[in-house]
Amino acid sequence: MKLLKADNYQTWYIEEENESILIDPWLTKQLQPDGSIFIQRNKSITSQLSTQNLNKVKAIIITAPFEDHLNFDSVRIFPNDTPIYTSKIVKKVICKKNLPNPIYILDEKGMNICSMNVKSLPTSYPYYSTTFSLLFEDKYNNKIFHEGHIVNFKYLLKNNIKADIAILTAEEVRLFGLITLGMNYKKTIKACKLLGIKDLFITGNNPKKTKGLISNFLTIKPLLIGKLNKEFNVYYKAGDSVELNNRLD
Repeated sequence: MKLLKADNYQTWYIEEENESILIDPWLTKQLQPDGSIFIQRNKSITSQLSTQNLNKVKAIIITAPFEDHLNFDSVRIFPNDTPIYTSKIVKKVICKKNLPNPIYILDEKGMNICSMNVKSLPTSYPYYSTTFSLLFEDKYNNKIFHEGHIVNFKYLLKNNIKADIAILTAEEVRLFGLITLGMNYKKTIKACKLLGIKDLFITGNNPKKTKGLISNFLTIKPLLIGKLNKEFNVYYKAGDSVELNNRLD
């Protein structure tokens, strides 16, 4: 199982047995069209995905109904029969756009997608009604845990959720200075220790680059790589990747 940080924000590519899944793909240079008021972000390089990578994509997972997770122009890059796996609330948003892709609802029981078992797990406040965490497992029992916002610590502890790799936020973001939208490094370390991971990938990088109306109400703390590197192998740059199959004990 191979994990690739596909861009400098929060697009993720997971490959197993020559097929791959994309999580929250943003594969254009601009997140929203010119004139978008609420949220906007730009990048100089669309992604780290090669043509070969893109041809291997057999499924798309959308974890949230927000513009920086659900990018319709990116979904339209792929064939109309490429399945989308998501939640009921995201499905409603997609259906309003009349996308022809088949849509499947993920849950805690899990589904087999591209030779991997994929489960959606509960996230935490304020996202529990709109988003979900992900747990991927291949036939070698390698596991990747993905949480794009705030980890549900009680759920991880109660269900003894373990993984080899975690994809987590680590730059604290607060809305109006009160509502936490992204974890600080201490919470990230806590989550990693609960999961028992070896490698940590950072998602939602550089939230200060996100512009628009919402940026006026955010307070952001920087990514403290030095603090995290003392505990785990940390990956935060676009193009960073790890292959798990070759590391089996």
